Amino acid sequence: MKKILFALVLAAGMVMAVAAQDTTAKKVWDHGDNVSDISYQTFVVSRIYDSLDAYTILYEKAGYKIGKVSIPKSWAYQGVTPEAHKTHKLFFRNKIKTIDNLMTVFYKGGEFYKVVLTVPVSKADDVWAVAPNGYDAGVSADATTLDVKF
Repeated sequence: MKKILFALVLAAGMVMAVAAQDTTAKKVWDHGDNVSDISYQTFVVSRIYDSLDAYTILYEKAGYKIGKVSIPKSWAYQGVTPEAHKTHKLFFRNKIKTIDNLMTVFYKGGEFYKVVLTVPVSKADDVWAVAPNGYDAGVSADATTLDVKF
């Protein structure tokens, strides 16, 4: 008799729990006003060639391919002021030992916004190399966009 009574109480509790659920629940992915126009793409960096006026970065693409992009040194953020932080397009972030060397390219509204290199600060690291003498990176100091091929 106790078993039947226990089973009835348990069944009633389950029915009440199901009936108490809100049938007008929000969708799991409801953006509302919290939608950003900033997107990003991250690449593994194989090598960075440091030349007189630019950094040339070799990065890994899909399908075991290597891409190459040159970034003017004039884009680099040197830690001046918060206002200058908004105008610079190249930022360096010190890499910890457990992750790969990374290049993250940010887009705002589908247009290039900025690039962040997560690499060792020390130029003695294997990812850094000096470009050959007379190397032309093919990018001007007043360039405004970065064309990265996926």
